[in-house]
Amino acid sequence: MKNRSLALGCAGVVAALLLGPAATAHAATAPHLNGVGSDGAPAGGLVSVYAGSDSAITSITAHLYAPDSAADAPEVAEVSDFTRVSGTDTQGVWRTSTPLRLSALGTYHVVVDLEDADGDTSSLQGTGGYDYWLQAHLSDFQVTPRNPDFEHQTVSVSGRYTVEDPRTGTTGPAGGQVMLSTSNWNDSPKVPLDADGRFSYSYHQTDAYGPQVSPWLYPDTTDPVAPDSTSVDVVPVQSDTRVTLDASELQATDGQPAAVSGKAEYYLDGQWKPLPGVTVTELYASDTGAAAARPVTDADGRFTGQLTLPHSGTVEVQIYGGTYLKNSPEQTLKLYVAKKTSITGFTATLDKYSQLTAKGLLNTGKSMPADLYYKVGLQYSADGRTGWKTMKTVTPGNFEPGTGATFKGTFATSYKGYYRAHFAGDGRNWQESYSPVVHVQRTPTRITGGNAAPEPVRKGHTLTYKGKLQYSSSGTWKAYAGQKVKILFRPKGSSTWYDMGNATTHTDGTFSKANTASKDGTWVAVLLYPNSTHLTSAGYEDYVDVV
Repeated sequence: MKNRSLALGCAGVVAALLLGPAATAHAATAPHLNGVGSDGAPAGGLVSVYAGSDSAITSITAHLYAPDSAADAPEVAEVSDFTRVSGTDTQGVWRTSTPLRLSALGTYHVVVDLEDADGDTSSLQGTGGYDYWLQAHLSDFQVTPRNPDFEHQTVSVSGRYTVEDPRTGTTGPAGGQVMLSTSNWNDSPKVPLDADGRFSYSYHQTDAYGPQVSPWLYPDTTDPVAPDSTSVDVVPVQSDTRVTLDASELQATDGQPAAVSGKAEYYLDGQWKPLPGVTVTELYASDTGAAAARPVTDADGRFTGQLTLPHSGTVEVQIYGGTYLKNSPEQTLKLYVAKKTSITGFTATLDKYSQLTAKGLLNTGKSMPADLYYKVGLQYSADGRTGWKTMKTVTPGNFEPGTGATFKGTFATSYKGYYRAHFAGDGRNWQESYSPVVHVQRTPTRITGGNAAPEPVRKGHTLTYKGKLQYSSSGTWKAYAGQKVKILFRPKGSSTWYDMGNATTHTDGTFSKANTASKDGTWVAVLLYPNSTHLTSAGYEDYVDVV
């Protein structure tokens, strides 16, 4: 073996050889070396030389020196069985045909002797060196599924690593572990190899747009090993989704939640299926407030969210997609919130003519209902519990947010009963409300036996009207003494009644009043001015002829 002086170079493979002509070290006609290294896999034991000259290259000899050897160390191998495998005789790549069987692994320094057809020679050191390494081989690499979907989110990765040794030309199972770059960002587990060099790993695909799946061998040896890897795209399938609401409108009361419910589904394998375990966003937003619920669907895709809105508005319901699901089309629901109302200051009074006047305040907060619903019903019940009947409907007056709107109504009614005011609301934006119940009563009176006599009567003679005044007590009519009864007269052909004086009732309720007869007409007695607890009454209208 020849002993040569050389400078130490760095490791290189044929794939990293410099392309294009290199400057010659002496005369332009001398052959030049562009690169030298292992051919293909470093474990193949073959040497490749890339060279050129101005005439055909006729001889190539490569001298290999051990890694990290001294400048004056002897060569460990010399090869000259080169055959051109590409290019031309003046510019090409030559490769040995017999694998080297060296005793040590590493990157060897190489000096190449070149000679061309003109007899020009050169002896040049390769810039990269010759890699004599173990070679990793990946086989049976499987990634399943490569398109995971909502129903198949677990990705399984498996394969086998072997190592080829150039010193013996044999291949056996690799030892150590494999680092997997999964298609989830920042997920790079290390998986041990079994005795046959095999590995397997499963993971849950969570990223919609992650990197590829790639294995990298981390051998259990300090010897240099040329890697072998590949990459596989894993692209999740995103399914369409949809939400079907149970109702397009809901009614709620102020301050109380409403249940917004429905069903979520996804589309896969040509059909819509219940979508379990996903969050459904239910959102209401306005300038005056916001509310949100985020229920999670059950195994049947059902969901129910509780929403409390400040006032009536539109709720937007949607599924926001992710790795396996697309955003669903937005669904809307109109939620009507009936605000609280109240009736305060309600009173009811009954006058002597059995006319009831009821009044109070309708309170609807800071706003008022539409005219169609801005009504208060005045209701009557005989016992205050059942049989409520609306006697009159009135419209409240000017709306005052702080104090409410006044209402008032008068109507004829019974001498006793129970009364209340009722606001029906509108069924959507305003709640129904009632006033407290008020009991009102006056005592009925009556005049019996009313009679004007004599009949007929001579003009200028005396005519006396007699009768009896009574009041009702516990279903019995009793004498009403000490009351003034007014006697009225209406001349024949007139519509006007004339006051003919008063008569005071006796202990037994009887009374009489004498007047001078002047013309034909009708006579009647009335209790016209009862006290605050009794009603008016009138006796029999008696027509008398004056002759």
